[in-house]
Amino acid sequence: MQGMTGFAAYNGDPSMFQVHRFMNLDPNQLGYFVQQVALAAASFGVAKEDIEAVGKALNQLFGLRCAPPVEVIKSQGPQLQAICVQQSCPLAADAVCNQYEAPPMSSSSGSATATMRPTSTGTAPTSTVSTAGATAAGLGVAAAAVGIAALLL
Repeated sequence: MQGMTGFAAYNGDPSMFQVHRFMNLDPNQLGYFVQQVALAAASFGVAKEDIEAVGKALNQLFGLRCAPPVEVIKSQGPQLQAICVQQSCPLAADAVCNQYEAPPMSSSSGSATATMRPTSTGTAPTSTVSTAGATAAGLGVAAAAVGIAALLL
């Protein structure tokens, strides 16, 4: 409903790469974010299948290093969206690494990491958390998916 009466159109930065570039994210950090979104969605009773679909969408949209520009907000055109930028991030099949600026140097600041495992919907932390009858395996980002889905409408 975004862009309709009562729901202002999104006017923020159209490139999530530009917004998050300074974070220099790796797959563990992106997986942690996705897991937190999934847990938030599960706490609101979002169905596991929806959480998984959102997680897959988030991993495909933001988790592939050097992904080509994609249009998320129709009025803003195709933009670079990859936020997983370290060499350990999965490389997009149609990579356009020359379009991405080099991320800042990473520092070992003690940021949290998790052991990752491949899943049918991408890469996820090995832990599974159950919340209010909904299970989130760290592979979903239901709440974010709902937000992204709203932006795409």
